[in-house]
Amino acid sequence: MRLSVCGAMLLWLALPCAAFAQDGQPSTAQSATRTLTPDFFTPYNPITAFDMVERIPGFSIEQSEGRRGFGENAGNVLIDGDRPSTKSDDISAVLKRIPASEVLRIEVTEAAGADAETQGKGQVVNVIRKVSSKLSGTASTTLLIGKRFGFVPFGSTSATLRRGKTSYEINLASEAGRFRGFGPEDFRDGAATLIERRTYDGKGTFDEFSIGGAIKTRAGNAKINLNGKYELEHGIDRRLGVYTNPGGTVIGSERLFTDQPITDSAFEIGADIEFPLAAKLSTKLVGLYQSGTESADGFIETMRVGKPLSRFDTSSRNKPAEAVFRVQNDWTGFSGHAVQFGAELAFNQLDASFAARSTSGGTATNFPASNVLVRETRIEPFLSDVWAISPQWKLEAGAIMEFSRINLSGDSSARRSFQFIKPRLIATWTVSKATSLEFRVVRQVAQLNFEEFATNVDLSQGNQVDAGNQDLVPEKITEFAATLRQKFLDRGSIQLTAKYEQLSDTQDLILITTRDAAGNITGRFDGAGNIGKAKRWNAELEITLPFDWLTKPLGVTGIELKYVGHYHGSRL
Repeated sequence: MRLSVCGAMLLWLALPCAAFAQDGQPSTAQSATRTLTPDFFTPYNPITAFDMVERIPGFSIEQSEGRRGFGENAGNVLIDGDRPSTKSDDISAVLKRIPASEVLRIEVTEAAGADAETQGKGQVVNVIRKVSSKLSGTASTTLLIGKRFGFVPFGSTSATLRRGKTSYEINLASEAGRFRGFGPEDFRDGAATLIERRTYDGKGTFDEFSIGGAIKTRAGNAKINLNGKYELEHGIDRRLGVYTNPGGTVIGSERLFTDQPITDSAFEIGADIEFPLAAKLSTKLVGLYQSGTESADGFIETMRVGKPLSRFDTSSRNKPAEAVFRVQNDWTGFSGHAVQFGAELAFNQLDASFAARSTSGGTATNFPASNVLVRETRIEPFLSDVWAISPQWKLEAGAIMEFSRINLSGDSSARRSFQFIKPRLIATWTVSKATSLEFRVVRQVAQLNFEEFATNVDLSQGNQVDAGNQDLVPEKITEFAATLRQKFLDRGSIQLTAKYEQLSDTQDLILITTRDAAGNITGRFDGAGNIGKAKRWNAELEITLPFDWLTKPLGVTGIELKYVGHYHGSRL
């Protein structure tokens, strides 16, 4: 019934939209790509390219969805026709480093196979920068102030310099937080009678600094891009608590402290080169490596009247690493077809170490999967074809084959192999330059979070234990979706999307038990696990309504009303 209703809504909206083009005249087939010049964005007074992209009617920036591999994490925004060879730098941050004055134009494509760099996306934005030899850049600062969380300052600066065929980019960013948390926590019995009240007062800090850069150049017919990023993090959380009975008498106290050492760091280096290999055949090689250290130390002390001091200490050290190498070939040997084929090789590793100790008994507290080394090797050959059936219809069909192996050693020992087929089929009907319909069927495999193979304890949540699960497998999703895009009044748009998803190996919390040598249960914990099949459906309506037609005669432009509505449902 839901699918029928959504389909009827799409058809109902499409029929009147198909009858008239943007200027109100009968429509004819138009190109699926439109070009927006800087004049289009002048009413909004943009400072950076991000401000401009945010104002494109009917377009939203897609961030990484945590899928497996480099290719499947492609967003829907390109810079000068290229996708940055990075996973740690999101595209919003990259756009904020480009001054609006340096943008030559923005191209918006709404069709299957919109660009070889972002196959699988039916809507892609390409930000084209001016060719200039002058030094340009951006600088910004933000300060958030609140009674509960104190103050949170942000700052960033970037600079770009072009010399001939080469451009150099550098960016610095910092973020700092000073937080405060306070308030009571009541404990009641089944009859809602107050048993105990705990009053907390806590303060925390968070500091982050990053430096990144990129070099883009040409050597003959080859395009070469190099980029890197290095960041440091540090955080401290302190909390004091006072326990009282219903009469207000103090019956205990609590002291909590957690520390993320300032030595925690992460870095990423990436490179890609694109060159013509033969007539109508181009090749792109992408290499990426990232690594880091994630640490946390903490303790919680509890003292109750008439009882000895109880102390619980935790310490964790995680060292993640990832290396990716991708070969991508694009061939246009067949008229009306753009074929892409290649393979991606990835290696992921997490070296996780966790320890906990309780002073109550003077002995170490044992948890499952406290020290785990997780290694994954994955290879993914892929093939796709974008077929321009007619000026109105484009079809993208493709598939990714995945062959992967995961090895666990340490407190957990397991070895498993996976084989997945991830097909996709995307069709676009360009009714007119103002109206398009997109249909898609895509199968996805979620990226495993390796930290869920190891155990963690959150002291601030009452010693909440997330136990490691050596039997965890990726969640699989098959998506059926349809999207209607309608433009009007030059800057207005209506976009309606209906989506239905079938899930297998759905991931959620499960009960994880530990046993002794005789098979007796010695502990019960929450942990990530797979709980079977599920269904999920949703619809989204986005409307951008400009008021220039009303306010421009008064000398005011750029006023818009934007509405985004969601409907979600699921069943397990």
